[in-house]
Amino acid sequence: MHRWVEHTGELELELSAPTEEGIFADALNALRELLDEGADAEPATDRQPVSVSAPERPLLLAEWVGELAYRAETEGFVPLVATDLRLSPQRLEATVDGCRGHPAHLVKAITYHELRFDRDGCGWRAHVVLDV
Repeated sequence: MHRWVEHTGELELELSAPTEEGIFADALNALRELLDEGADAEPATDRQPVSVSAPERPLLLAEWVGELAYRAETEGFVPLVATDLRLSPQRLEATVDGCRGHPAHLVKAITYHELRFDRDGCGWRAHVVLDV
């Protein structure tokens, strides 16, 4: 589950999922909604391997969202779903199915302001801020 919180010049993304992998999958879903409101109706026509690394989970989440936003900006690639998502302590590898289009160019950067990724009871919670 995710929720967007709007602020001037930025968007905050709050995520919760039963697993760590679920946080990363839901971050992709949220970004898909942000980039292209009609993407849900589009079939996946492109498949891309995505690999990011960082020394800790919050930074790994920032790298993941940043890489997906970068591909949208530079290649017109709208991510639809992550398959074969593999998470290790400092690395995330996935195959991302998506489509080519004209995504909204909203994301300038992923900030480290209030970046979090924590265990919460029976699941996980994360928070990431996007500069728009």
